[in-house]
Amino acid sequence: MRKAGTIAIVLALSACSDSTPQPSPQEARPSAADLARADADMGVVPTKVEPAKLLTPAETASVCKAAIAELFGHSPKIMKTAPFGGVTRVLYRRPDDGKLWTNDCKLQGHQIMWRSVDVIPGRWRDHPADEVLTFKVKGKTVELLTTYSDGSTASAKQPLL
Repeated sequence: MRKAGTIAIVLALSACSDSTPQPSPQEARPSAADLARADADMGVVPTKVEPAKLLTPAETASVCKAAIAELFGHSPKIMKTAPFGGVTRVLYRRPDDGKLWTNDCKLQGHQIMWRSVDVIPGRWRDHPADEVLTFKVKGKTVELLTTYSDGSTASAKQPLL
């Protein structure tokens, strides 16, 4: 009788467990070739993406100033930058009231990621509903392209300081 009770408990517990097979680490992460085959199967035409040129710290700071200037409608000339924990911190005093504004900026390829900083840092603007800000450095100019969640775009140019 004791065996029957033990077997009943084991069967009851096994019925409660999730019997869905779990993918192995190799199955969880498809290879680049697998992704390319899946894209081809769905009719996706691959596009050639220009790799981002490594920027100097001064160029990175200038791109960040240009982005924050464009986002908030101020001149990049009033902005100061400083490296801060792996990001570029952009600070400026708003001309109309002298209030200090601080933003963090980091570059990921051609994309500019930013967040506001007040007492504590805000969230990175990486939600699907957030605008996507990209850049290209051409000579002494930073070309910015903002793509909004509805698909509309805006472009601007700022000097590379």
